[in-house]
Amino acid sequence: MFTKILLTVAVVALIWFGFAFFRRVSADNRRRDVRRDVRQGGGKEPPVFRPDPDGAGVQDLIKCPACSTWRSAKLGSCGRGECPY
Repeated sequence: MFTKILLTVAVVALIWFGFAFFRRVSADNRRRDVRRDVRQGGGKEPPVFRPDPDGAGVQDLIKCPACSTWRSAKLGSCGRGECPY
């Protein structure tokens, strides 16, 4: 009885770690392909978020009472008649 439980645990662990290994290898291959494409000039570099040092790109969002969406006050009206912006 104990050997059946031990064998079941071993099989589950083998499958679990096998999938984890496969995901890691797949992710490494994708990163390697992107780096190779960028080096060869055939692909674009993946986008990277770089915030403005002075914070000029940051805007406060306000909730529109007419349509219940969060928008920047600089965008103006949402297009509904009862929109206060």
